[in-house]
Amino acid sequence: MKIAIIGAGASGLAALKYSLDEGHICEVFEKTAHVGGTWNYVNEVGNDEYGLPIHSSMYEDLRTNGPKELMLFEDFSYRSDLEYSYVSHEEVLNYINEYAEHFGLLAHIKFLHHVENIDPIQKERWLIRVRSLKFNRTEEKEFDAVMVCVGHYATPAIPNIPGMKNFRGSLIHSHNYRKTDPYIGRNVLIVGNGASGVDISIKISSVAKKVTLSQRRENPYMPESLTAKFTKKPQIKQFCGNGVKFEDNSEEDFDDVIFCTGYKISFPFLSSNSGLEVEDNFIRYLYKHTINIEHPTMAVIGIPKYTPLFSMFCIQVRFFLAYLNGNFKVNKEEMMEDVQKYLNDCKQSGKPPHMELKEQFKKYFDDLAKTANIKEIQPAILKMHEFYMNEGVGKFDLVYRIINDEEFEQFPYNNNYCSDNVN
Repeated sequence: MKIAIIGAGASGLAALKYSLDEGHICEVFEKTAHVGGTWNYVNEVGNDEYGLPIHSSMYEDLRTNGPKELMLFEDFSYRSDLEYSYVSHEEVLNYINEYAEHFGLLAHIKFLHHVENIDPIQKERWLIRVRSLKFNRTEEKEFDAVMVCVGHYATPAIPNIPGMKNFRGSLIHSHNYRKTDPYIGRNVLIVGNGASGVDISIKISSVAKKVTLSQRRENPYMPESLTAKFTKKPQIKQFCGNGVKFEDNSEEDFDDVIFCTGYKISFPFLSSNSGLEVEDNFIRYLYKHTINIEHPTMAVIGIPKYTPLFSMFCIQVRFFLAYLNGNFKVNKEEMMEDVQKYLNDCKQSGKPPHMELKEQFKKYFDDLAKTANIKEIQPAILKMHEFYMNEGVGKFDLVYRIINDEEFEQFPYNNNYCSDNVN
């Protein structure tokens, strides 16, 4: 088959590697000049030199908030000299580049090619309009299948709060945060206490006059030793000129506000005929969070959260390829029944269907492997992820090691290298 892959980040490279392994003809369209997607740090914010939104949300000294052992492609390890588990974004990017080079993937990637439109055509094939940014030349190509591998950490989600437009200080989303320099001696408000909110709060607190963290609820994973570095407040009620009024009716002036409020899933290149639409950050409708039910020769890779991501990329790709190859059969009605069961389970649990698999990640992976009769994810990875989510979050001095397919170990890292890791 002739397969188009949109994006050359980690998920796109996994899609390419396994597709080539099965003898498919592949083209990867990547709008930047590099592999790695969001792991590429750039100083610039806003739009790039071609007028397109900058994809990366990396900031200068970001380190991973999970161990690198949970960011492993199948059958490819990090360099043995990386003894610690919590690594810099440069080290993750190096690993991704090494993966691409090791498996000869670069020759199949069209860099600086921006996908403008994807439209289904007869017999479940696809017409893709793509523009060469370097030469400003547009062409249309036909493919038998498409894998969308663009991630979901590039389109900021900013709440609409009364008075926001009249705020006289600076206001940005964490997507556009790069370094602490602009916040020296400033009074800064961070909105959101997830991983990025806490991390950016800690970093800015080293240079700012004061840092305040606005939160909907307490973050149970925040290291106790770090909570004294900043003041915590409830959600914002409204902006007032230079200041903010919180839900507890307290008010305070701020020089800067940084929203660490997550991202919106967005596929601007998909036509209205694609069969997919995003509603409240949920994609309608994907079979097992992967296959486009209306047009099942399209897959979206890497959307579920709170999983060992790189392992998820690999098994989702293998699952989709097994479907394309006819290794298992499922019709539209059966796919929709599966989605409806998922939606009913979400409703009963009182959780929105945002594809967050905190408790269900192992069940989800086992389901993919069983349905498609493909290799399961290494059990040691699943056990490690479960330990990390239940006991390891925020413990940046731990080192993880995979012993064999079934077992892993963790132990304190005695070097000071990781002692100040706050992601």
